[in-house]
Amino acid sequence: MMDPTDRQATSRGFTVVELLVALGLAAVVFGLIVSFFADMGRSTTTQNASAVAQQTARAGVDFMAQELRLAGLDPLKSAGAGIEEISPAGTKIRFSSDSCDLPIGHSDNCQNPVPDGNVNGKNERVTYIYSTTTRDIRRCLYETIATFGSENSDGKCMPLLEQVEWEPGDTPLFTFLDGKKDSPPIIDNGKRGEIRTVVITLTVQEPAGRSKTVTRTYSSRVRLRNIGH
Repeated sequence: MMDPTDRQATSRGFTVVELLVALGLAAVVFGLIVSFFADMGRSTTTQNASAVAQQTARAGVDFMAQELRLAGLDPLKSAGAGIEEISPAGTKIRFSSDSCDLPIGHSDNCQNPVPDGNVNGKNERVTYIYSTTTRDIRRCLYETIATFGSENSDGKCMPLLEQVEWEPGDTPLFTFLDGKKDSPPIIDNGKRGEIRTVVITLTVQEPAGRSKTVTRTYSSRVRLRNIGH
């Protein structure tokens, strides 16, 4: 037969010390699990924000590059299309092309462009301008002489990109080159006729949770194939 004292020892359960130790271990394990999932969530948020920033920067640069390649298109040699203005800080460029024979405001798009000898048609004069105040890039159409030479545009403007960083690594949004090897960038608006290449460098910032942000940079070198030939 089992001794009564052995039966009592067997059925007495856990002591307070044992319960405290067990609760402490459980709290440590639970804390590690919470920390793991929190770190994983932050990592996922950062990765998603990085991907969005990269995609945004690339889409913005590609859009501007596509239009810039039309700069100077002048099949009839009578429109005077080309680079019309640059800013020394690399925050503004205005260019034109004889690429549409439709009037401004026409509902159709110039999918099959027909030159008409001037740059007064739909989407034929484009300005890209960066604001250091609002940190956005605007695309403006039909800028008038009233804002020529200024860091502004009175054209029909729409925001193209927001949360754009200013001169990351001292690299301006637009860098203007004459195409010659080792030549310094062109910053004088009076020499805009020498521009053969525009380098677009765009850095976009995206929120990544808990007041954190990520930035991504995308750059493209655009050769102005319709100018200088």
